[in-house]
Amino acid sequence: MTVAIVFNEHSHLQAKLLQDLASQVMRLFRGARFITCRGYGHQYVPGSTVLTVEENPDYKLRLATMVNTLLSNKPDYLVSVGGDGLASYIASTVVVSSDKVCLLGIAAGTANVGPIVSFSTEGLAGLKLSDLEEVPLDGISVSDDSGYLGVGFNDVILGNSFLGTKDGVWCNLSVEELLMHQKRVAIEVGTNVVTKNFNVTVVGEERPFFNSIPITQIVISPLQFDRLYGRAVFGGLCLGRDSQHLAALGLSTRNVVDSSPDAWDYKGFTAIQHLVFSKGCEVALSGLGPDAHVIIDGNPFLRKGTVRISLIPGAVKALKPKRGLL
Repeated sequence: MTVAIVFNEHSHLQAKLLQDLASQVMRLFRGARFITCRGYGHQYVPGSTVLTVEENPDYKLRLATMVNTLLSNKPDYLVSVGGDGLASYIASTVVVSSDKVCLLGIAAGTANVGPIVSFSTEGLAGLKLSDLEEVPLDGISVSDDSGYLGVGFNDVILGNSFLGTKDGVWCNLSVEELLMHQKRVAIEVGTNVVTKNFNVTVVGEERPFFNSIPITQIVISPLQFDRLYGRAVFGGLCLGRDSQHLAALGLSTRNVVDSSPDAWDYKGFTAIQHLVFSKGCEVALSGLGPDAHVIIDGNPFLRKGTVRISLIPGAVKALKPKRGLL
């Protein structure tokens, strides 16, 4: 058995805790051959085979190269120690490869809410491999006029900001400032997400929406883990009651992914128009505004033109605790 391990290269956790996490992973996969990449936590995994990754100033391309380097060694499992963003970057590379590696995510990032990141730093202790099972995860594939961007397993958001930290403070960070100028700049959430020419099509067929209702955020998510039947408050999402592989597009009147205290203390109504779609249905969003960049599980991308999304059933497999263990 071969196990690849990747640590967030900019982890906020102390080295001692990262060493302890590596020890827990090595205990869980006792007897395995471990492989790491230099610069991605190799120092925490004693005795591992350390691979060298070709340097690239583009962070996303460097990560993709790192993952492909690990995959070339045909690991049975690929462990990420970080947040949803790192797990999503890894999974987005795995999806377009021919490898059938199973993922395991350990929570050590800014946000740890997605389905791949299934283990807390404390929850891993004491677990045996027999306590875990492989679970297929649906994902949202995203592309624009520049090509394939990635796959989201928690949510894909169209907006001008993403949640992160600046000088240790949780805030909304500018997509453009980070990707165009390599600066972490806190900004207010933008509202110019759509233009008067905004249009939604499903497999080329236009889907009308209520254009009299303001749209300040667009969110797309798989519905895989929601029990939607019998909950009328979910509105159109109740259409997911009998289907296994569905996703939903939401046109929201306010940005619900906002670090502002006012957003968390919001007492007014939030209106969301939901469009449910299934596998094999490409959804295209055109006529988007200047604030409509793409954030995939917290990872920002500068949008170019029309955004196209589709559901990939069982995009990757992830190790999760068997029911009742965590």
